[in-house]
Amino acid sequence: MSDTIPAADVVEAYARPSLGAPAQWDEMVDPNQGVRETWREVGSVLRLLGPSGLAEQRRTVATMLAQDGVTYRPHGSEDDQPWALDPVPMLLDESEWTQLEPALVQRTELLDLILTDLYGPRRLLAEGLIPAEIVFGHEGFVRAVDQIRLPAARQLFLGAADLARGPDGQWIVIGDRTQAPSGTGYAMANRRVVSRALPGLYRDTRIHRIGPFFQAMRVALQALAPSGSEVPRIVLLTSGAGSETAFDQAFLSSLLGFPLVEGSDLVVRDGHVWQRSIGRLAPVDVILRRVDSWFCDPLELRPESQLGIPGLVEAMRLGTVSVVNGLGTGVLENPALYPLLPRLCEVLLGQPLRLPSVPTWWCGEATARQHVLANLASMVIKPVSRQVVNNSQFGWELTAAERDDLRRRIEADPGGWVGQDALRPSTAPGVGAGGLEARPMRLRSFAVADGGSYRMMPGGLSQVAAESSSVVVTTTHGALAKDVWVLSSSPDTAAELAPSDLVRGQVAAAVSPRVAETLFWLGRYAERAEDVSRLVAVTDNRWHDVHPGVDPAVPQCVEVLMRGVIEVTAPWPLLAVSDGDPYTVLRAIIGDAHRSGTLAHDIRRVRELANASRDQLSTDTWAVFRDLDRVLAPFAPAGTTRDVAASMSALRAALMAFAGLAAESMVRDSGWHFMDTGRRIERALQIARLLQSCLGAEYAPSVATLVEESTLIAAESIITHRRRYPAQSGVDTVLELLLVDRDNPRSMAFQLDRLAVDLRRISSGTAGEDPLSEQLLRISAHLLAVDCSALAESDSTGRRTALDGLLGQLIAELHQLAGAVEQAHFAHLGTLRPFVASA
Repeated sequence: MSDTIPAADVVEAYARPSLGAPAQWDEMVDPNQGVRETWREVGSVLRLLGPSGLAEQRRTVATMLAQDGVTYRPHGSEDDQPWALDPVPMLLDESEWTQLEPALVQRTELLDLILTDLYGPRRLLAEGLIPAEIVFGHEGFVRAVDQIRLPAARQLFLGAADLARGPDGQWIVIGDRTQAPSGTGYAMANRRVVSRALPGLYRDTRIHRIGPFFQAMRVALQALAPSGSEVPRIVLLTSGAGSETAFDQAFLSSLLGFPLVEGSDLVVRDGHVWQRSIGRLAPVDVILRRVDSWFCDPLELRPESQLGIPGLVEAMRLGTVSVVNGLGTGVLENPALYPLLPRLCEVLLGQPLRLPSVPTWWCGEATARQHVLANLASMVIKPVSRQVVNNSQFGWELTAAERDDLRRRIEADPGGWVGQDALRPSTAPGVGAGGLEARPMRLRSFAVADGGSYRMMPGGLSQVAAESSSVVVTTTHGALAKDVWVLSSSPDTAAELAPSDLVRGQVAAAVSPRVAETLFWLGRYAERAEDVSRLVAVTDNRWHDVHPGVDPAVPQCVEVLMRGVIEVTAPWPLLAVSDGDPYTVLRAIIGDAHRSGTLAHDIRRVRELANASRDQLSTDTWAVFRDLDRVLAPFAPAGTTRDVAASMSALRAALMAFAGLAAESMVRDSGWHFMDTGRRIERALQIARLLQSCLGAEYAPSVATLVEESTLIAAESIITHRRRYPAQSGVDTVLELLLVDRDNPRSMAFQLDRLAVDLRRISSGTAGEDPLSEQLLRISAHLLAVDCSALAESDSTGRRTALDGLLGQLIAELHQLAGAVEQAHFAHLGTLRPFVASA
């Protein structure tokens, strides 16, 4: 690579302010020697890219993240936000990692020994090595799980540590995460995106792979199964699609190959945990939880929780299920432990603590409290129990009155507070508007139990602040993630990358009633949106044919189609043709997300349902879905676009691509058949509504021809009709093709035939007769007995009453069938309520 520096040298521009800067470590630049050796090769690539190339890389990464569906939901928000990833990786030299890795392992082993003692003999409390108030006064300590042990050498299964590098270049722990550490899934998502965005650099740079970490986690989870489980069943417990880190949880579930479940999917019977599935209960041996401890069992912990499994703690006591991280591990997230760790490490491990914590003073100790109160203006003050949102208070940002108020709160409850020295973290290069910017950085490491010790993920998950001046580096404050590359002097061997021989197969995942219902409605809403988009497109096309001097049949056809759009979609609040010109009404049908029945509403439901069943769908689904919102946004009330045809075409292409993915990429298990059941019922309903609204009356011949043709286009059957009936046309031929033709994939008869297959499959695990199939047979017999010529006849008022009556009956019967599927297979559990005995 050439040593010539381009005119727009982004590395030189980045390095210049760093040289001679105040005492703050920068990851890429040494104030005395320039670009660090570790960063030389990457720096050369950044030079070649220049500001415009870096900006393009940032856009490329954002596009890839959207295609992969990587999201994060800020606390308190109802909508997912795109995950923010900086294209420039964070680099760690191999020699540095060889020192940092064993220090992190030591810290995790120390925390494990502390945890084991706190829920065991509590010798550390008896000997005064840990003040009892630090433990019993912390909300992370769960008394209900005292003396419960995992069948393993290590009681802390997964640990994470948040690190920052101080001005001297040394790593410091600023926080331990032991409750239910998040971020492993994001770390892998980051790696996959950056490796595609910078393929040449990734291929040419020797770095440690992170895939083996997940393989080790899988092996460790299987080893935790109670004795007697030859093929363990393992699940990942999530709080649901509304969780802040729902993507992280679902992606981790996919990486490990274990099903994602919610509390309502599990039940405790006879001291064992079971997963609800269609027609049966499946035993559960190990639960990897991402629900905080206090919400895991409303029977013994928080009675108002709707996220847990009543009786879980008792099953843990009986040893019939292993839960990791164990309930109560959040007690280790107490920063009041930090000043005690050096002494505890000497006592428990016989070693000095290799990785220091940020200097911390626990206010429950008189001398430390005096120090904190005397230095409030320069310290970071935190409660010992971590809250959902960032609760650190920076003394230098407070007014005198606010500091006085904080002082009073500390004095009222000294054991509930700590003071920490303000740390000026190192900076790392991030892509900004004008090139590279030095931004504060933190690193989260991950350790998983591995036999008698721990295995570290090489690197971990790094983040840089949203702005160079920010002192807080968190996702909720707009931080950008970074892929972490630990450089290696040699490539990973095939043995290191190959699956372990210890891995045992996982029992095929059962589909729970909740997942089945989600997929059923996903199929319905996706089909509904596709069909409506086609009807809207043909209506818009006919409306554009209306102009002065046009045949009067055209505007009459438009009126029929507009009425059909409203009757088929049934928007609420109601819309009518008289509410404006056709374009105004079509805009509302397309883009008004606040009306049920509109395309925007249907697409929002598709996204929500897809997110709730992410572990069931192909990873390519998100690339298909990424443009859905963009297509509909211009039709929102404040939008200005008038290009309905192009937008409906793009929307339809995405929905048909999703249908193709479902057909070709999903395993034909019961979940797929539930989704197909929803799709077939919805398509049959859409056909019936379309025919009822457009062909329920007789029109003048010129109008009838346009209406019949438009109906066939909306049903995607115009070409088939022209081939099938080249010499004749009429309502009877349209009805024959769309109602009773069992070879036409857009006909009602075809949907009923496919439904028969689906219903047999989803009912195969249930005992006794299959009333759903019997109900479907009655609908099919009713349909196939009709005479299309008779249905095409109109009465004296011009109405096709026989057709209208048939379609109305079919619509009612299809709704009844959908309700019967729901009643037979979907469990709607009531809200859990605590039982309080009356006095």
